[in-house]
Amino acid sequence: MRATTLATAAVVALASHANADTIRIDVGQNNALAFSPDSVTAKVGDILDFHFHAINHSVVMGDFDTPCAPAKTGGFFSGFMPVSGSGEADESFQVKVNSTDPIFFYCAQNTFSHCKSGMSGVVNGPSSGNTLAAYQSAAKNVKSASNPASVFGGSLVADASSSPTTSAAAAATTSCTVTSNSGGGNGYKRSTTCTSGAGSVQVSLGIVAAFTFGMAILMS
Repeated sequence: MRATTLATAAVVALASHANADTIRIDVGQNNALAFSPDSVTAKVGDILDFHFHAINHSVVMGDFDTPCAPAKTGGFFSGFMPVSGSGEADESFQVKVNSTDPIFFYCAQNTFSHCKSGMSGVVNGPSSGNTLAAYQSAAKNVKSASNPASVFGGSLVADASSSPTTSAAAAATTSCTVTSNSGGGNGYKRSTTCTSGAGSVQVSLGIVAAFTFGMAILMS
């Protein structure tokens, strides 16, 4: 019985990991003050993958009733991601979806008033009531955007699409703490302390190992 339970748990874990989708969201693509797409549907376990374009953007989770301000509970913040030229930042910011409730997000860059200008988005947004359009309309009346003091709630991951070469190795995750960007939202300087490691690889290997171990017990 115990062997069967272990094997079943391993299969469920592997299936859940395999069914997760990575949803790409471009930030400031083609010099637009917009997220593309700005409205997505995601299930629990999916990954929101934010890719940053010129010149300097961020993504912050907010609440519907306080546009352009960080969420009061939980949330995430990518830090400011300066990009020169027409390429992308070397890292994307990945956030795991833990609920199917609506998730509003915005860019906290105050130069050219990005959030006030409509640079915001939503995950699992409703079709009426607290919609993205209503959030963006309310944001026009906000004096300025604000952001947390440091990166949290997600992982900065090496962006393979911004590199001229490809590799079979999984992308290493980088956790960074911003030491110079605090609340102002201008973000044209970025000073961070980062630690790297193949965290995503470790998770995948752990699930595969559990599956293999469970199946070995079941077949013995």
